[in-house]
Amino acid sequence: MRRWARTGALLAGLVVLLLSQQLGRADPTQDYRPELPPDALTTGCYPLPGGVRPDFPYQVRRDRDVTTEAGPRRRLEGQYDVVDEQEALAALVADFEAVGFRSLADPGDHDAVLRRPGGGPDAVVRIRVEPFPGVGEESLVRGTFELDLPVHRLPPDAPAVCHDAKTTKRWSGTADR
Repeated sequence: MRRWARTGALLAGLVVLLLSQQLGRADPTQDYRPELPPDALTTGCYPLPGGVRPDFPYQVRRDRDVTTEAGPRRRLEGQYDVVDEQEALAALVADFEAVGFRSLADPGDHDAVLRRPGGGPDAVVRIRVEPFPGVGEESLVRGTFELDLPVHRLPPDAPAVCHDAKTTKRWSGTADR
């Protein structure tokens, strides 16, 4: 009885091997990596004031418009790589100063607040930088940054990429108070 069971299992295995060449094989395309969306700050859809781009490796995680006591604002959240908290903050401040913003002496509950001279209340940028707890120099992603910015309106003739949440990081339903 065992001999018949082994012979049957062997024959079933051979049948599966022979049929597997005919069924279920994917055609090789040499395209095994998904196309990555462009950097959210390089598309021109939702640029930072003055065209600023952080001068360190980063990823934009979320970009949304929020309602504050002072009115509508834009909140951009990202992660910084390779640099520490102080380097990320110093680089962000320097990047905004390079396009005409000036640091305010008292940042309040933010790490830095910058204002563009003569720009009015909408010309204010607030920065928070926070390291991930327990992350050392061996880690690539080391912390987060949050930019509180003036709202940027998308032009009516914006290209299709500006409506792609994977690119802009403006996920639907993320507006909050």
